[in-house]
Amino acid sequence: MVIEDNILRRHDRESQDAVEAGFQAGPLADALASAPVLETRSGLSKEEFDREYRERLRPVVLKGFVKDWPSVQTWSFEHLAQRCPDVQVTVNSYSSKEARTVTFPEFVTLLKENEGNTESPLYLQEWYYQTTAPQIAADMPELEVARYDFRQDLYGEKASTNHQLWLGQEGGVTRLHQDSYSVDVMHAQIVGSKRWYVMGPKAELRLGADGEPDWDGLLGSPETQLHQFDLMPGDLLYLPANWFHRIRLLENSIGLGRKCLDQAHLRVHMKQRMNELLALLLNFDEVKETHPELVPVLMSRSRAFADRLGVDLSRLRP
Repeated sequence: MVIEDNILRRHDRESQDAVEAGFQAGPLADALASAPVLETRSGLSKEEFDREYRERLRPVVLKGFVKDWPSVQTWSFEHLAQRCPDVQVTVNSYSSKEARTVTFPEFVTLLKENEGNTESPLYLQEWYYQTTAPQIAADMPELEVARYDFRQDLYGEKASTNHQLWLGQEGGVTRLHQDSYSVDVMHAQIVGSKRWYVMGPKAELRLGADGEPDWDGLLGSPETQLHQFDLMPGDLLYLPANWFHRIRLLENSIGLGRKCLDQAHLRVHMKQRMNELLALLLNFDEVKETHPELVPVLMSRSRAFADRLGVDLSRLRP
């Protein structure tokens, strides 16, 4: 088996724990104290955004870009509970031990009961609300700056609009990762605030001569491009494909994850998509044994994707 040299790209639990520990203490944690804030702009037109950021693959925070959205103006957890009384959601889906399926009002009740528990905050990740709660979609209008998304041409309108809501409790963490399928990230903050930590797509963390992660090597490289910043309600983040990012919830939070496929990344996108689907199809038992925590995530992605494409999974052979 080939081992990925760059620890940041590994998916095994030991490597992920080592990276997460680096954010808590040591050289990386020290560097974050003086890390620059990501560039922030206000009032950009679509043409300016395309020319200055998307075409140059430069990340940026668009301050107050979605501040007039109905969701930003009116949403709270209780508001959504009233509008989604029977909607089923899976809480803490990234943990096979802690995952549980409840109605959205039950999720809000669990949040209240768990208030102040900084050791185990609740997190609702990757809620494909357009499939299960289409009644709230109009509160998050389409982004003019996201219309370059090639997925609509590739998969059709329904499959291309699989946006995700991320809802969680203060202290919740999404560990450092790169988004799958070489898509750009656009994240609109709706309720509460989040602290983002990002690194460039060529950032590398390797083992040193002592067998420990070489943090100094990571931080000394110009490719790392370490930044941290806070995303506030009404802000929109643009993060080009393959940038590493980690998120910590500063308070109870709701955010919209909007993926965009630049046509320039089409070939590698399709290769990655097929790799994942074929791995699940041909080696499901092995994937389940080696990465049990990832299987529910991969399956939920594939089921949602199939649903948006109108694929009848009941007709597939076991």
